[in-house]
Amino acid sequence: EPIVPRVSSARLPGPSMFGCFKPRPDDVGAACVRLPRREARRTCLTGSVEGTGRGLTRGWTSVARAAAGDATAAGDDQADKAVVAVTKYEGSSELATQLEAAGDAVAEYLNEALKTWEPPKFLWRTLYTLLLLGLVVKRVVWQRKLNMQQTLQQIARVGPDTLGVAMLTSSFVGMVFTIQFCKEFSKVGLTRVIGGLLGLAFTRELTPVICAIVLAGRVGSAIAAELGTMQVSEQVDQLRTLGSDPVDYLVAPRVVACAISLPILSLLSFSIGMAASILLADLRYGISPNAIIDSAAKYLEAGDISIMCFKALAFGAVIAVISCGWGQTTTGGAKGVGESTTASVVISLVAIFVVDFFISLTWFQR
Repeated sequence: EPIVPRVSSARLPGPSMFGCFKPRPDDVGAACVRLPRREARRTCLTGSVEGTGRGLTRGWTSVARAAAGDATAAGDDQADKAVVAVTKYEGSSELATQLEAAGDAVAEYLNEALKTWEPPKFLWRTLYTLLLLGLVVKRVVWQRKLNMQQTLQQIARVGPDTLGVAMLTSSFVGMVFTIQFCKEFSKVGLTRVIGGLLGLAFTRELTPVICAIVLAGRVGSAIAAELGTMQVSEQVDQLRTLGSDPVDYLVAPRVVACAISLPILSLLSFSIGMAASILLADLRYGISPNAIIDSAAKYLEAGDISIMCFKALAFGAVIAVISCGWGQTTTGGAKGVGESTTASVVISLVAIFVVDFFISLTWFQR
């Protein structure tokens, strides 16, 4: 490209006292003579500009020649660097294109997969059951809103349905433990501690767990089947249409009924189990009933009865909530009702032992 001299950047001499521009010694221009002010200005200014332009032209030409020489000398290195830069750019561009194509393929696959994906049935049923538990606690504990008529009907249903089976089971379990304790402790002469061991075993673990298992099989399955049938036959939707909340009308009364009935059943079952144990120890092993009663009174405390009732209350609430949750999430007609009933009983049994562990871990570490 042509090199254009920058005349404006040159420093021009200032005006002299005679009204003419005085040129520098290295500038090429006409000598200033004493002329009238206007003509002298025009003549001296013309010569100064022409001389300055020729000097700048020679300067820029030398600079351009030096730059051209440097560029020629360094041409090979710069060419090599340019080739390397172009190669890197082409490689990075190709890698970016491949990554973009892979991202598009992954996004398309995920989009197609999510269209047909459904969350695991157990997962969303569990989440719904936890939500149901929160709603029941909110209605009963905070808002104190409870359908007493439905609650009393459920208590009258839960108690008689479970009492006979729970008492029979507790009595036989008590007699089995009596056989084991009497046989082993008689060998070492510790028959006077049998009553205390039976009382502790019944109050702390056996009675609430046995009654909860009976309640889950007898009442929990019935609740799940009933609510599952109402769900698949759209009776729950009809309740909502009529302005009734299913949680207030169906769930909360059953949870409260089970939570109230199971501690009472546990107390009765404990009494029957201890009576059966005392009878068998007297008739089979000749151990006095007074010895067993005195031993039980010596080792038992009020806290043992309290933990039995607390466990029973927690077990009853857990069984009712799980049964209601699985019943209200039933789908698939009659087949779905059967599956929900079976699943609710199994999960209730597992939940009983899990809750029992955490309550015992918390209570007996004090």
